[in-house]
Amino acid sequence: MKTLSVLIGLDIQESVTIRKNSGRYLISDYKLREIVEKKEKVKAEVILIEPELPPRDKINIIKATKADVIDRTLLLLEVFESNAGSKEAKLQISLARSGHMLPLVREVLNNSKRGELPGFLAGGTYAIDKYYRQLRRQVAKTRRELEEIRIRRDILRERRRVSGLPLIAIIGYANAGKTTLFNLLTGSNKETSNKPFTTISPKVSLSNLGFLVIDTVGFVMNVPPEIIEAFYSTLEEIREADVLLLLLDSTEDLFLIEERVKQASVTLSNIESLYKPIVVALNKVEKTGRDDIEEKRAKLYQTCKSVFPMFVGLAKVSAKKGLGIDEMVNVIWKALNRKQAY
Repeated sequence: MKTLSVLIGLDIQESVTIRKNSGRYLISDYKLREIVEKKEKVKAEVILIEPELPPRDKINIIKATKADVIDRTLLLLEVFESNAGSKEAKLQISLARSGHMLPLVREVLNNSKRGELPGFLAGGTYAIDKYYRQLRRQVAKTRRELEEIRIRRDILRERRRVSGLPLIAIIGYANAGKTTLFNLLTGSNKETSNKPFTTISPKVSLSNLGFLVIDTVGFVMNVPPEIIEAFYSTLEEIREADVLLLLLDSTEDLFLIEERVKQASVTLSNIESLYKPIVVALNKVEKTGRDDIEEKRAKLYQTCKSVFPMFVGLAKVSAKKGLGIDEMVNVIWKALNRKQAY
């Protein structure tokens, strides 16, 4: 949460711990007072919420603090929006934000009709009802526009199939170096950045190695379902790939890398792509000691074998320095040959 907040220019000054009660997070009157006190102490204009709270609790925080309340989903969308370049990406973000806001506005509307929110969201019940209906129309309109883009994408995808060239999808978490590797393999010059989510729309290009390569949006740990739905076009490209290339940052702690591998298998399972040949590459080896990288390689090899049914192999690379690329490409072709054998 802190890393994401920095990306959109927010500086966290105070925090309040919220505990679970009967399996869900609840905001008691005591906690609400604590939030208000800390908000007043630092003159905060924004309240960030890490756990997913019921709409009623969010409304209570807004009423009590008179501040903007941003939860993790909205924060992620703010970060995505700061990097949005294409029309499709902007539409995806708009759809996700509107869909996420609908339950909150519906709760406000219901409470207003019961007379529980006098003066809340100035304009009364009529204004809230009007906004709710506008929001629903906006969701429907955005879905239609995205469907038109999806149809055009299907046509391009069919042309790729006719070309007979295999498709390799570079997948992984934000800031693992996916776009740098994409540029290296294809001779492209896509923007790279240390900031997460520089890529938020899929990009396909022909490599000089006899296959097509796609750069995809970075995976997110515990990604909210509405974001998965909104960025379905990117995930759809992963589903169409012949081989998946999972890129990992070798400079990270081994425990975190293993968690990323396990979470990646869950994400792939959710989008019906777990049973695809997959190659794993440990990137940024130029920043990692020899003994450290060999220990990570050995342990991750076993982890990958246990979570990926079609795991083919693991390579050590430096996308920035161009190291280990031949080894990785050989494993990719091994994966392609395995796919053809099935």
